[in-house]
Amino acid sequence: MRKILWLALLLSLIVIPFTNAADQQPAKPRVLIIGDSISIGYTPHVKEMLKDKAIVTRPRTAKGHIINCGNTQRGLDNLTDWLGDTKYDVIHFNWGLWDICYRHPESKEQGRRDKKRGTITAAPEVYEQNLRELVDMLKATGARLIWASTTPVPEKEAGRFVGDEVKYNKIAARIMAENDIPTDDLYSYMLSVADKYYRAPGDVHYTDEGYRHLAKKVVSSIEKALDPEKIDLWPDTPPAQGANSKKVMPTITVYRTTREISKNAAVLICPGGGYGHLAMTHEGSTIAEWLNSVGITGVVLRYRHARDGDHFPAPLEDALRAMRIVRSNAPDWNIDPDKIGVMGFSAGGHLASMVGTKFNEPYGKAGDPADKLSARPDFMMLVYPVITMTQPFMHKGSKRNLLGPRANNDDLARAVSTELQVKTDTPPTFLLHCNGDKGVLPENSVAFYQALRKQNLDAEMHIFRKGSHGFGIRNLDNPIFDWPARAADWLDQILNAEK
Repeated sequence: MRKILWLALLLSLIVIPFTNAADQQPAKPRVLIIGDSISIGYTPHVKEMLKDKAIVTRPRTAKGHIINCGNTQRGLDNLTDWLGDTKYDVIHFNWGLWDICYRHPESKEQGRRDKKRGTITAAPEVYEQNLRELVDMLKATGARLIWASTTPVPEKEAGRFVGDEVKYNKIAARIMAENDIPTDDLYSYMLSVADKYYRAPGDVHYTDEGYRHLAKKVVSSIEKALDPEKIDLWPDTPPAQGANSKKVMPTITVYRTTREISKNAAVLICPGGGYGHLAMTHEGSTIAEWLNSVGITGVVLRYRHARDGDHFPAPLEDALRAMRIVRSNAPDWNIDPDKIGVMGFSAGGHLASMVGTKFNEPYGKAGDPADKLSARPDFMMLVYPVITMTQPFMHKGSKRNLLGPRANNDDLARAVSTELQVKTDTPPTFLLHCNGDKGVLPENSVAFYQALRKQNLDAEMHIFRKGSHGFGIRNLDNPIFDWPARAADWLDQILNAEK
């Protein structure tokens, strides 16, 4: 009997593992916020707003104290420790306000700020070099990166000159564009309302209400990085696979605008890349976010190309299928099915122009109800587009990648030279190019414009005097970077035109 009692006692001490439903849920994505005291101010609000979607953290000391990430040199000295061994899904980062600060050892201002007698923390060339190194380190993490532009400097700030933040933001914008990193433009977001939220005159910091306002913008950018709506284009194996196809599944990623400003329109975005790769950020998601800001849903197309082992007609199959999917989802996405356009950059501009001229051809069908819908775009926006595949000013690399082993087929080259395919039902078109574009010559846009004019079709073309190829959307000192405003004006005219 005594042995039985001892056995019962031992069994009572054994802990049987139990896994509840919560433990079986997938782990939440991890988000790291790197920045100075401005980010320290908005991080608690971001954490609260994203508590059901992500684990939001920022660098802390070994004792758990919050770290101000300071200037770019402090970043270089400490970033490895801040990152540690944690694998982050998204890193939202900024350096700037400390770099543009002038300090003097005898100043009595907080932080020894003194723009009259002091020395700047990081000259522009130092800031650029440091930031480039930091970006390289952050890219090595494999996380999705979001750059936050530096917030405005108020008048009478003791250690900073108004306007320096603009100069440094332009340096950062150039670096981010080169590295295909999207920008969370906190500077523009706060510029018109900063005075309302500053903690005190001449103070770069904000009230708690101001930090909450900033957090809304930060959360929006992080949410798009965490969970854009991605849709496979084909139910099974995509059509028109090449002999050496890697069998990539093309997709669309949907960035919805808010209902408060919605114009009930959508644009399918075709990133460029010479039909050999895709610039998915600066000619994709960044463009979608700009469209969102003017009330339009952006849909980024990941189409097949030569590096996938696929050639024509695979990209056109994908693009026309994408148009039909967008139109089929119009009711659910709060979109007018007669307000769906296509936009393309460089070789993506060529693909967009094929969508606008070859939408009646037997491509882009999957044997489902969407096949019955029109693939015709209601408007086109072609930005430094490749157009011709036959004339002397053609982009040879795009032709070679698009046509693959059939690159010397003259009949096929004419069939995909879209200036030769314009018909009376080609939709209204916005064209944008730079006179100095040596990558894809502006004659491409001119040829398409002339073809539209010959058919007496609605067209608007802008050729800027200065600029090169692949500029996307950037905040730099050049008239070309005002093009989104011109495009937004044109879109308003098109979307509000009587049918």
